Amino acid sequence: MSRFSTIINKFRNTNDLRGKLAIKNIIASFLIKGGSMLISFIIIPLTLGYLNEYEYGIWLTLSSVLSWIGLLDIGIGNGLRNKLTEAIAKKQYALGKIYVSTTFFYMTIIIVIFYISFILSQHYINWYDFFNVNSSKIPNLNAIILIVVTLTCVNFILGIIGNIYRAYQLPAISDFITFIGSLFSLLIIYILTKTTSSSLMNIAITFTGVPIIIYLITYPITFKKFPQISPSLKKIKTKYFKDLITLGVNFLVIQITCVIVFMTSNIIISKLFGPASVTPYNIAYKYFTILNVGFTIILTPFWSAITDAFTKNDINWIKKINKKILLIWVLITILGIIMVIIAPIVYKIWIDDTIIIPTTLSILCFIYVTIQNWNNIFAYTINGIGYLRVSLICAIIQAIIYIPLAIYFSKLININGIVTALCVTLLISSIIQPIQYLKIIKGRTNGIWAK
Repeated sequence: MSRFSTIINKFRNTNDLRGKLAIKNIIASFLIKGGSMLISFIIIPLTLGYLNEYEYGIWLTLSSVLSWIGLLDIGIGNGLRNKLTEAIAKKQYALGKIYVSTTFFYMTIIIVIFYISFILSQHYINWYDFFNVNSSKIPNLNAIILIVVTLTCVNFILGIIGNIYRAYQLPAISDFITFIGSLFSLLIIYILTKTTSSSLMNIAITFTGVPIIIYLITYPITFKKFPQISPSLKKIKTKYFKDLITLGVNFLVIQITCVIVFMTSNIIISKLFGPASVTPYNIAYKYFTILNVGFTIILTPFWSAITDAFTKNDINWIKKINKKILLIWVLITILGIIMVIIAPIVYKIWIDDTIIIPTTLSILCFIYVTIQNWNNIFAYTINGIGYLRVSLICAIIQAIIYIPLAIYFSKLININGIVTALCVTLLISSIIQPIQYLKIIKGRTNGIWAK
């Protein structure tokens, strides 16, 4: 811990305003996300006590599919984050207002088209077959899907607010919005357990409906704080959409491949082993996600900070910050080893004997999260700079090989094969992205490495 404190103090004592703003957000985010993580850990046994293991597995799988709706922004959200950060760095607030207005407009158009298409096709899709669900156990699955897709579409548009705070290098505020949503969800689920009988519909509405309420409250507050970029119909400029989409398309493809690699695991497990088998995998993954969440808290402020630094040609700052982040990665990895050792005790306290989590599954989840953290060090830097072509190629290759690998390994070692496939797939980026990073800081980027 003393070593970790030393590294944090180095961040805190930096003389540049960019670094000081980042460390303030890191400290705030640790407090906020720590609370969110605690809530998420409390919600799992609470929800398992309200639903049965089968219903909970269905909700986890459905949640994974709902995350696909986020891809409809075709990368515009991250494109806005980078472009708005550049505009703020250059104090071009009028341009920032155009980017925000144009983003809201096109995101709304996209989601309306999707929703109409979904309504028209709803009657032709057999959701019971798709999710491998027994209709006698969940008779209202179609209604659940219709409601949660509707609510998720609304969240899709309002979620732009988070990217605005990130562009201002204030990710802690975005995290706080999420925290408030999680807290209210926890309170509602607790009330449900005391006042109603088991209902997958109630859980689905709670998790997808509460964020909308929080965003509707946050929206006017956000643009009162940043009136210079508040959206306006008069500031919607189609020609600026190209700026967002050019960068955004690369983010989109990377997002799609991430969904294929990271979010289809629940569906594969449900298909191959049944919905109940999704639960132990998600509990083990949730436990080790602590490492990923903690590290992401540290990385998140540096995405936009790196955009700002690269815009101002401050390569030395980027190099210095990444060295410190690498040291933190080592410390977090050591913490992960300790978590593996004490995992059986934690599971016992957390979920009692309700679900059995094999030791091998815990070890594999730790390895997977550790590789993911390593990749994120370089991904956040490269994303901030905007040289996405190499990441794009890596992501496409990973998306192509993941599902065949997952099916192959799962036949050999059951659910453990899913996590093994994730680890093998991520190794591609583990090698390629550090190479690109070194080229960037040495000023040797050319060709595909600088696109």
